[in-house]
Amino acid sequence: TTLEMRMKCGVGKCGRCNIGGRFICLDGPVFSQAEVNAMHRDA
Repeated sequence: TTLEMRMKCGVGKCGRCNIGGRFICLDGPVFSQAEVNAMHRDA
């Protein structure tokens, strides 16, 4: 799964892409379904 739509600055400064303690722009933007499920539980 790709979550790149959540990115704005692309370098982790704006915080817009932070989900469950992970930054989509730095840690992704491609994640497995298990990782996405874990992010939403932690958010």
